[in-house]
Amino acid sequence: MFDLVTIGHTARDEFEGEPEWRIGGTATYAAAAAACLGDRVALLTRVGPNERERLAARCRELGIELHALESAVTTTFSFRYVDGRRHLRLKARAKGIGAEAIPPPLRETRAVVLASIAHEIEPSVFPVYSGVPRVLAAQGYLRSWDADGTIRRREWDDAQRVLGRVSVTVVSEEDIEGDLDLARGWARTAPVIVTIAERGAIVLRGGREVEVGGFPANEVIDQTGAGDAFCAGLALGLADGDDLEAATRFANAVASFAVEGVGTAALASREQVQARMSGHSSSKTSSASSGGAPPGRTTP
Repeated sequence: MFDLVTIGHTARDEFEGEPEWRIGGTATYAAAAAACLGDRVALLTRVGPNERERLAARCRELGIELHALESAVTTTFSFRYVDGRRHLRLKARAKGIGAEAIPPPLRETRAVVLASIAHEIEPSVFPVYSGVPRVLAAQGYLRSWDADGTIRRREWDDAQRVLGRVSVTVVSEEDIEGDLDLARGWARTAPVIVTIAERGAIVLRGGREVEVGGFPANEVIDQTGAGDAFCAGLALGLADGDDLEAATRFANAVASFAVEGVGTAALASREQVQARMSGHSSSKTSSASSGGAPPGRTTP
């Protein structure tokens, strides 16, 4: 049995002004974070022929069991920064992933991260993992793209249907453009966690909001992948029997290492994560919420 299975497209990330592309995608980063923690991990993904060997080499290096589905292309994003703000363009998209693509060994796991980056998780996947913690990285559900591939935020029209089929949904403050009321609305159906960068995360469930403080990184080099590492830590914490807030605290600690290097270079072992948790307190502020922000903080 696996400790964690991650499902979603691998991405080819291209950065303006940089000649070299990177392997990306939430499923890939989440699998890497879990593998570095020492857990048995499988990655189910689609990847094209030009990126397949690099992904396979990375998985061998980290000890991830790779199940790479055939695809003519790899989902490809170009990144451009204007005045410090990130602009994305979708240049290619692999086809979706349905339940028929999940081999029997990958159905035996303690937890799963469903990692959507481009609407690729088909509805048939959700019932396969109904008996274990299901963490949905919902970024892909909040994206649409123009004819030229320019990424824009979309209204999540089927949110209630999707949310009801997972244990918890994770979005970033950036994904919702600071509109916490969106997450509050979704949390009426199922728990939602909003990651708020180095400040930690806000847990919304049952009409309440709890802010679980983050852990200071030694140095911030690259924030790419921190939210993906968070999803892995959250799923593993829940699989270990932690309640949602305790699992969020563990996830914050896992994510705090991800920013200390480029790619997977800085991802931490479980011992390093536990040491950081022991060495730093994680503040927590809660309130009974009927649409207001927790005391002591301003709604983004």
